[in-house]
Parts: sequence; structure tokens; C-alpha cells
Amino acid sequence: MSLPPIDQLLRGCGTWTTETITQDAVYFDTADLRLTRAGVSLRFRSDDGWTVKVPATDKGPDLVRVEHSFGHEVGAPPRAALELILPWARSHLVGEVARISTRRQRTLVLSPAGKPACEIDIDVVEGAALGRPPTHFREVEVETPERGNPRVSKRVVERLRRAGASAGPPRSKIARVLGSAADEPGDLASTVGLDRTATNRDLVRASITKAVRSLVDHDAAVRAGADPEAVHQARVATRRLRSHLHTFRPIVDEGWSESLRTELQWLGNELGAVRDADVLLDQLEARSRRLWGDLGPATQPITGQLREARERHHLDLLDAMRSSRYVALLDDLVEAARSPRMRSSVGDDRAVDSVGPLTHHPWKRLRDRVRAVSDPPGSAELHEVRKRAKQTRYAYEAMTPIVGKPARRLARRLTDLQDLLGDHHDATVAIDWLRAAAADAPDHEVSFAAGALAATFADDERRSAAQWRHTWHRAKRAH
Repeated sequence: MSLPPIDQLLRGCGTWTTETITQDAVYFDTADLRLTRAGVSLRFRSDDGWTVKVPATDKGPDLVRVEHSFGHEVGAPPRAALELILPWARSHLVGEVARISTRRQRTLVLSPAGKPACEIDIDVVEGAALGRPPTHFREVEVETPERGNPRVSKRVVERLRRAGASAGPPRSKIARVLGSAADEPGDLASTVGLDRTATNRDLVRASITKAVRSLVDHDAAVRAGADPEAVHQARVATRRLRSHLHTFRPIVDEGWSESLRTELQWLGNELGAVRDADVLLDQLEARSRRLWGDLGPATQPITGQLREARERHHLDLLDAMRSSRYVALLDDLVEAARSPRMRSSVGDDRAVDSVGPLTHHPWKRLRDRVRAVSDPPGSAELHEVRKRAKQTRYAYEAMTPIVGKPARRLARRLTDLQDLLGDHHDATVAIDWLRAAAADAPDHEVSFAAGALAATFADDERRSAAQWRHTWHRAKRAH
């Protein structure tokens, strides 16, 4: 393809400015390219220093990535950058794998007000990867800046197509330089979709893979510490994994699964301390704003105390995530997702025939726990019901791709029960915490504010205790 001159490409589009930029980049990866295969990159580039790109945790396009910068110091990758890629590199060493030189012609099409309406980058790329011949290619990217003009971008793209440009499969520069090895599936590639023909091994692999991917994908945001939802999702991932391994006990190696569950409990406890503080802090701050008169400011010493505790818990969590124990757990979890240790006699049996036996035990444990609850119920009893409801819900969600609508409906009813009892547990924890905070309060007004907050939680506690049996009966009917 021969690109038309820029004045022909942009005829009738307004005014523009053009500059030429040269970028030299060094990329780092493991020997088996597990970063690149997972859509992660670690590089040093002449114009912007050290950069790590990791996949976004939302449900946007696969190529959407979050970029983190780590300064311009030449040499070995910064420790903070290596920590960010740890969930993908794990116990494997990271070293230089490729060098890429890019000569970029950047053109900005300007609006009548002089603002960028469209950006066109024409890159001439030369790449050299270890053990591969040099690579040469050209890329053209058309981008509409924020508050740009999509019509101008569309016109430019149409002219490029008429000149012979084609939109090939989206692929990063480093993947093109590294060749076919970079296109191999990642360590946690999506498994084959489950249906009624799936085997027990397929079911276990799919369930474990989904949860491990969630844990890995949220690792970077958990380390950053500013996103409570990331901590929540990582904690949910550990709980799902423990629950799945318990549900699958009849069909997997028991010693293997229990060893993983023990390590997951350790990580879950570290995540749980931060998550519990996040939940309580969010609730206290929201309720403080609704207190009568000028009582709200009197709660600041209480929320400040909790915020300090949250920061201490997060530092403890970071220490855990930097440890060799965490790296070993990630290695074991990835291996479990790729090759779960099945009982030899049942791995290739149809999963649809195992659904009943696998879900019977968690349902029975939940039902027996409900029957043992006193009247009126105690907080500890309802908390145990909540834990059983959550485990049972995870079991039925795992079976949903095979069973379909009935399992999905029951999982929703169990979610309702879990959420209601979660409100009860959160209220109980908040009341206990506020009681202790009031005893240590610096003055009577702060103690009074703590009592006022506790009263709002007591209302929630009574409401959920009164409603839980009705919600349980709805789940039982769905079952």
C-alpha cells in the first residue's frame, strides 16, 4: 500500500500540524512470554520511561488496558513495576525480550477554534527480538480525541481504505515483533463453553479458571489501594475458589484441594480485613451525613480511627502480596485451572450426571443449619446461615451453564438470602465496633454520636432478623 500525501489525505478537513517523533523501546517478559500472551506489557521507552500496561477489570473491549508509569531511570525494571506484573510472571524471571524503534509521523487536524479534532499516527516500526530475524512494518492509527470531531476521523479512515489500507486483527507492536509465540493462549485462557456434554474435568477447570482470572485481574488495583471494589472482587474470588474446591470434593483429589483451600483462607483473611473496614467506613460516613443537627461532625474521630485501621490492614495485605507464599499460591492456582487433579475414575464422566450429587451436600448443610436456628435467632446463628447460603449459591452458579434456568433461579433466591443476612451481619459488626469506639471516645459528644449511629444499625438488624425466614422459604420453593 502507498499512503497518499498528507495534504491529499486531509483535503477539505481544515488545518493541521505535523511532527515527527522517534521512540526507542525495550520490552521485558518471561522466557515463555506469559506477559505478552496475557495482554500485559512492561517496557522502557525513550520518551516516557517505564510503563506497565495491564488489562482493564471492567467488561469493555479485550484490548482496553490500564497504563501505569514508573519514572525514567535507566537500568533494571523498578521494583514497583515488577510487583504490578507479578500475578502474570509469578515465579518466573523477567528479562529483555525485544527492542522496537518507531518513527512516528503525528498529525493533528484542528477545529476552527484550534482544538484537536482528529489525530493520525503513521508509524514505521523496526523490531528485533531475541532469536528472531528483524521485523519491519507500518501502522496507521486514526483517533478521535476527547471533544474531537468523529466525522473528520471517519472521512480520513474512508480515504485510507480507498488507498488500500486494511484493518487487520488488532495486535500490539510487541506481539508482532515476537511472532507467533506471542499469539499463544495465556496461562488463564478462557475454557471451552460448558453444556450438557461437558465432563467433570471441564466443569472443574471452567469454575476454577473464572475465579482465578478475577483474582489476577484485580491484583493491580488491590495494590494501588484506592478502589474498594477491587478488594471486594479479589476477596469474592478467593471465597468462590474455596467453595468450588469444597463442592467438588467428591470428584477431585482431596489432599490437593484442601491444601489449596488452606492457602486461599490465608489470603482471604488478609483481603477480608481491608474489605470489612471498607464496608464499615462507607456505611459510617453515609449515615453520619444523615444524623440530625450538627451531630455529623462529631463522628469524625470515629471514622478517622477506622480509616487509620484500614490503612494498616492494607499495608499488611501488601506485605502478604509481596511474599513468596503469595507467588506460590498463584502458581498453584494457575496450575489448578489448567490441570485440576481429578479422581481418576470420574474425570471424564459427564458433568450433568454429577450435578445432583455435587449440589446435594451444600444444600443439605444449608437446610440443616436453618433448622437449627433458634427463635428468636441469634446473630452468630444467622451468620452461619449466611455462610452456608453463599457456599450453596456458588455451587449452583457453577452448575448454571449445564443445568440452565432452574439453577440460575435458585442462585438468585440464595443471593437474596445472603444479601439480607449480610445486612444483618454488617449491622451486628458495626454495633460492636461503635460500642468499643464510644468507650474510647475523647468526649461525651463523640460517644453520643456513636450511640446515634449504632441505633440506625440496630434498626437494620431487627428488620433483617424479622424477614430472613420469608426469604429462606422463597429459596426453598425454588429448590
